[in-house]
Amino acid sequence: KIGKDMTCELTGKDEYEVGDLSKEIDSRVKSSVAKFCGKDEYEVGDLTREVDRRARAKVFEFIGKEDYEFGDITREIENRRIEWVKGFLGEEAAKNYQFGDLTKKALSNFTGKDTYEFGDVSKKIFGDLFGKRKRGTSTK
Repeated sequence: KIGKDMTCELTGKDEYEVGDLSKEIDSRVKSSVAKFCGKDEYEVGDLTREVDRRARAKVFEFIGKEDYEFGDITREIENRRIEWVKGFLGEEAAKNYQFGDLTKKALSNFTGKDTYEFGDVSKKIFGDLFGKRKRGTSTK
């Protein structure tokens, strides 16, 4: 009884008939898909075509061209990575990049030192937290 009443409330009908809930859900899903696709009425295949269209548009926007070829996304990611490394390390350092250069640069930026020695990161963090203190002095 409760299920039939809730179905009637959902469908707006006074009397329940077998299949009312399925028909209502089907109608609502098709309506939502049509709206998503920018259409007045749903047709089979609309959702697939729309998702494909949107995905292609994003890919073309990302790779900067209208004609996708296998590997374009990988090449674009690599090009963007190279440009980022150039911007972070500088043009010359990026040309001669060796594994670890990014970490060295990040540590240098963080600690303010040109070279890294064990403990530099801890010293920087504790120095920022507690301020610079000389050994053997009291804060009393």
